[in-house]
Amino acid sequence: MNNCTILLNKFLDFIDKDFFRNLIDKYNSDYKAQKLTTEVHLLYLLYYHLTEKDSLEDFVSELKHNEQLNKSLPKISKSQLSRKNESRNNLIFFEIFQHLFNKLKARQGLRKSLKDIGLVKIIDSSTVSLCLSLFPWAKFRKNKGGIKLHTVYDLNNEAPENILITNAIIHDKEVFDKLKLDPSVTYLFDRAYIHYEKFDQFIKDDIYFVTRAKSNTKIEITQTMPLTTEDIESNILLDANVMLGDHTSKTRMKYPMRLVMIKTIDRDNKEKIISILTNRFDLEATVIAELYKERWQIELFFKWIKQHLKIKRFFGQNENAVLIQIYTAIILFLILTLIKRKSRFKGTLLELTRKIKYSIFRYIKKTFNWLNWLNKH
Repeated sequence: MNNCTILLNKFLDFIDKDFFRNLIDKYNSDYKAQKLTTEVHLLYLLYYHLTEKDSLEDFVSELKHNEQLNKSLPKISKSQLSRKNESRNNLIFFEIFQHLFNKLKARQGLRKSLKDIGLVKIIDSSTVSLCLSLFPWAKFRKNKGGIKLHTVYDLNNEAPENILITNAIIHDKEVFDKLKLDPSVTYLFDRAYIHYEKFDQFIKDDIYFVTRAKSNTKIEITQTMPLTTEDIESNILLDANVMLGDHTSKTRMKYPMRLVMIKTIDRDNKEKIISILTNRFDLEATVIAELYKERWQIELFFKWIKQHLKIKRFFGQNENAVLIQIYTAIILFLILTLIKRKSRFKGTLLELTRKIKYSIFRYIKKTFNWLNWLNKH
């Protein structure tokens, strides 16, 4: 059996060995570690997320009684795992997450639907509620705790590029400065991020964006564009060049913007008019309207990880343990995405996740092409 390994261990194949060793040295994360090395710790937590354990007690109990698991991972106590979750630097797992995203990005060309648009990324946040008495560092409201996952989601790769985690009390606009935005990329975001001074800087730096106007946004129309037949058929009501802000206010923008107004139907089957602001003057109005709808993809991502990974109930109460749990959930998401892409799996990501979950202890030869096996069975 020396030439065989279980499927769980193959997850580590997606992390370059030299990168992993250098990361361990950088943070000295295996100092005095005997059983619970960084590698074993990561495998524990990937298995924890994949099998959706309810608690550390549930997981440690399985470690004691699951013979197949014992052959792959050493037995440890709940206290041992808790201490490592609280003390091992969460930045190790953050860097693994970024390493995996870079590998995912390197393997993917530009999607056909984005050929005429270029790279598109979505910015949004999602709140995870916490009990304030158990997580006193995560202040949100008077009697409620919580954290926010401020996320940059790469639409081309259908995966998060960056996640900054803050207390839920932190407003989305405060995180804008900490997010690295790249020139020639179009960013989609909602009204919470509207900031005139920041918009002027984006235009100056050749950073493109598509967002939605607030109801109280001061808009001065400077030029109205004629609508095409396609625009009218797509419920476009207005395409215009505008200036944002009040003449008497210092917040007035220096650079012109574009306003596209579209009529749509909401969930209650009522007509609704959406005002979209952008600095993309080169695209058709219908493309701008469709592009803004793509913002929904990040909501689907948040929904997926909350439903199918363990980031709503936490196994540790200090901030470091919470961050590790979230970052390892994202690591698993990226590994599953890489597996789906490399194997050309024809089903959904959830179908792949379930297939791997029920095959996790399958013994395979180290030379066996298990990615092809996934797609054939």
